[in-house]
Parts: sequence; structure tokens; C-alpha cells
Amino acid sequence: MSGYIKEKINTKQYSLIPTCYDEMISEDNPVRVLEVFVDNLDLKKLEFKNANRDKTIAGRPSYNPKDLLKLYLYGYFNGIRSSRKLAKECERNIEVFWLINELKPDFRTISDFRKNNITNMKKVFKEFSILCDSLNLIGKEIVAIDGSKFRANNGRKKNYTKGKVDKQIKYYEENIDKYIEILDKEDYEEKENKVKIDKQELKKKIEEAKKRVNELEEIKKEIEQKGEISITDPDSRHMKTNNNGTDISHNVQIAVDNKAHLVVTVDVTSSPADQGQLSNIAKQTKKELEVDKITVLADKGYWNGEELKKCAEDNITTIVSSPKEQGNKGYQKADFKYNKENDYYVCPMGKILHKTGVKEIKYVNRKACKECPNRERCTSSKNGKAIHKTANDKYLEEAKVQQIENMDLYHTRQMIVEHVFGTVKRDLGFTYFLLRGNEKVKGESFMHFLIYNIKRVCKIKGIKEIIEAIKALKRENNSSNLFLFELFSLFSDFLKNSVVDCTLL
Repeated sequence: MSGYIKEKINTKQYSLIPTCYDEMISEDNPVRVLEVFVDNLDLKKLEFKNANRDKTIAGRPSYNPKDLLKLYLYGYFNGIRSSRKLAKECERNIEVFWLINELKPDFRTISDFRKNNITNMKKVFKEFSILCDSLNLIGKEIVAIDGSKFRANNGRKKNYTKGKVDKQIKYYEENIDKYIEILDKEDYEEKENKVKIDKQELKKKIEEAKKRVNELEEIKKEIEQKGEISITDPDSRHMKTNNNGTDISHNVQIAVDNKAHLVVTVDVTSSPADQGQLSNIAKQTKKELEVDKITVLADKGYWNGEELKKCAEDNITTIVSSPKEQGNKGYQKADFKYNKENDYYVCPMGKILHKTGVKEIKYVNRKACKECPNRERCTSSKNGKAIHKTANDKYLEEAKVQQIENMDLYHTRQMIVEHVFGTVKRDLGFTYFLLRGNEKVKGESFMHFLIYNIKRVCKIKGIKEIIEAIKALKRENNSSNLFLFELFSLFSDFLKNSVVDCTLL
């Protein structure tokens, strides 16, 4: 007798009872959520290509965009983004058989669907956010904002900076001089019948080098206007990444609601710095959540007076960490007391720093600094200490007070937002983009964080509850649409049965 677990079926034998894929998919399988979610989307309203295809249209029938959307969501859910790999899954994966009814689109059809509809993924993301709101998973009061670099579909060799172009131009010009020198030498030795190399091949190399120099000169002109260019993906930039490395990347910005740690806003920028993104992402979040006020948590990378001002004017409370002041490890700006009534600063030694300047306002007292015994602790400048003041100092000071008063809340920022990037990059493997250009990259980012949200909601609520919520939301929308239709019908009947005096119009 065999000591192994006995097989349940003989795979070589025909069965009288047909195989039912639905029985093979367990009730708590997340693929059921993907099916119900997509089936209840109105892709015509979301402007998906071929969503309103009519039977009377001539030509070969197209695939239903719902089936292709299901396939893509399934692929991203399982870390499969390649259209060729998704086409293989259609041939061998039982879950895919069940999900799209054994359809087998080729890789080009799958790829074209993403290319033609990727910008609509923001609308799909929004639809799932509405579902999350109906499940009471979005608090709409506090969000944490952060950014992370994702590698672009652009190699390092196809990215150019001024320094890089200058080095390459110098390299090719030196080669041209070297080739010309060799040609001159060969012309001299040819008289003595000592030809050693092919002159035609050498001339060809010179022409190629000159052509490359001309191309680099054109690139250099463009760099002078833009600062940096990428050939394959023009919107990507050379950015610092983790562990002090650099790569050609996009800067992805997200806002995460603090209640269930769900992503509510996604944006992509070519700017490598987060400093100018606070008001942009905060205002987008406020608009998406449809609220009058909101509290935003952000790290010191977002510290910027102008951005804080914009948020304050838009009724957005900001709790942002302030960076350490640069300079000596002695007296800092906070140690200088400002006298608002007389508009001057008092240094720690009791000396008054007077206001000076028009375009750039600063407070100085060079005579006092020259005679100060603690000068080395205060400044290394030969002109003495200068306190600079900007129009946005008021907002910077308010932000410092706001952070100190809400330090416990600020400390939750890391727990809310940073693990999201960790999950997307490490668990799902989305560390780079397949598409190019900010708009398409943004659409792909919505795919990444939609999958994150789906996975998280599945874990919080469970498969059955989510499916019931989707169906309930659909019934609610249908009843609302039916009410509007009946209202419109009643109004139409009223117009038909009424005599309208056109002279009153």
C-alpha cells in the first residue's frame, strides 16, 4: 500500500460530468471581487474605448472592454503587468478562465487596451473610492502626504545633462583630431609605400564622429532651455533614490486617509523635489473627498513658506516637520527674539539687529557682531549674523507651533503613508513604470494604488461583505437614475399637455 496521499482524480481519464470552474474558485477568493466590481462599472460613462460598440458595426467583433479590464486588474493584483505574460495566463490559469469566460486575447490586443484606456484608470480608481466611502472606510478628516521615486522607462544612456553632453562632445572631438592626425601620417608614409590602414574606413569614422557632435550640439541647445532632457520618456528626470543612489525616475505623490490607510489621491510630477507639491496634492485631496476643510501631515521635504500659505488660504490645516537650520551648531534663528512693535530682533547677547534692505529684507548689527565674544557660536560670516525675513515667515512660524502642539498626531504620519509605498514596491513589485509620459505614467500609478486599495479592503472587510456592498451601491445608483428618468418623463408630459405662450419667452 502506498504511503502517499492518494490523488483525487485521474487526469488522463475523461469525465462524464463537465468541469465547473465556479466550483474551483472558492467563495473567499479575491478574484470574485474583481469580477463583481468590473461588472457593475459603466464603462461607457467612464469613456472606455469600444464600450458602446453596436452589433451593427461592420468588421470583426472586438473584445468586451470589461473582460480586458478584469484581466488587467487580475494581472496587477498578482504582480503580472506584461501583456505577453497575461496572454499566457489566459492559456493556463483556471482563475483567468473563470474570470473572462475562457477568452484568449493575444498580447497585442491586451497591450492596445492598456495603451488606449490607461488615462481612464483614474475614473476606475474614483469608483472604488466611492465604494470605500460607502463602507465607511474613509475618514475625510486627516490625510498623510508623501512622495517616492519610481524608475522610468528610460535608460541612463538616453538621459542628458549639460555636463554629460560636454564630456561626450569633447570625447568625439578628440577622436576626430586623432583620426585626422593618423590620416596625415598615412599620407606621408604612403609616399614610401608603407600604407598600414584603410583610409576610407578612417574617413567614415570621422564623418560619423562629426555627425554625432552635431547631434550633441542640438541636444545641448535643448538642455539650455530645459535643464535636462530624456530621449525615450521626455517627462522623466535624473533623481536621487533610496540608499544615496540615483536613477531616471518619476516622482509619485500620494495622499493616504488615516482611518483605514487607503490611498485617496495620486499624482505624478517630473520635479525631483517634494518641496513644491504640498498645496497641489492637498487641494486635489480636498476636492476628491468633497470636504470644506482637511488636516494634512507631511515630512520636512514639504517645508515651504509659499506652499504653507496656499494651504492656509484654502482652509487646509498643515502639520509639517520643520528642517534643522543650516550653519553653526550654536545660536539659531529661534534664539533671536523678534520685537513686532518696533520691527527688530534681539540676539541672545541682548544686542539689537536692525532692519535693512528693500528687495531682500534682513536684520543685522555688524558692529555688535564684530565685538561679540560668542561670535564663533553664532556665525562664520565675516559680515556678522544676518536674520533673513520673507513675506511667508508668518506661515512658517505658525507651522512650527502647529507641529509642536500636535506632535503625537504628526508621529502617526509614517504609519499612515510610508508602508503604502513599501507594499506597492516590495510586495507587488511595482518599482518601475512600463509606460512613458506623465499622463500615461499617472494612469499606471492609479492602477498600482487601486490594487493596493482593493487588497487592503479585502483584508479589512472580507470578500462577501465587499461583494454585497458593490451590489447594494449598484442598486442605489439604479434607483436614483430611475427617479430622474421618471421625473424627466413627468416634465415631458407636462410640456406636451400645456400651451406655451411664446411671446413670454
